[in-house]
Amino acid sequence: MIYKAPTLAGIDTAINKLQLAIDKKISWKDVDIFGRVYRNSSKNGKIAPEAYINGEYKDVLTNDKKTASIFFIDSEKEDTKEGIRFVNSTKIVFMVDLKKAYPDYTHRCDMEARLEAIELIKGVSRFEITGIEKGIEEVFKGFDVENIKLNDLNPFHVFAIVGDLTYNASSCFN
Repeated sequence: MIYKAPTLAGIDTAINKLQLAIDKKISWKDVDIFGRVYRNSSKNGKIAPEAYINGEYKDVLTNDKKTASIFFIDSEKEDTKEGIRFVNSTKIVFMVDLKKAYPDYTHRCDMEARLEAIELIKGVSRFEITGIEKGIEEVFKGFDVENIKLNDLNPFHVFAIVGDLTYNASSCFN
């Protein structure tokens, strides 16, 4: 299921394009595809990634009833040369239950999941892949990971496709 931003403007327009591309091509069933997450303070005062959906913040981390949770973490810095087109280093985070994604396989399919994720977004305009991050600590740098430390043990796998996401400020007014 796609959870898009309530209004598509700026970077959220480009993220929605990626959400639609992923949803169209993904082979996994029962996947939540969230948009951009916010860096919100949790009850313990630490930072948690949460999506803003229907007027409320929602936890986007692994749901054991789903095959995967996919969401976007944008950089807090955006570059521009002309003040209209901006570039943001963005992570597309994949939290996958490998047993549900690849039920016929008997080995840990972490590489298969990463390769499929690359194929999902390869060629989507405005997103240039610059790398892959693996593991909870790397993917969630700056976030509280205390409650999700075990989510990268089999059958779960956490990784992010990192890239430069370009969007137009003028799209805010379309």
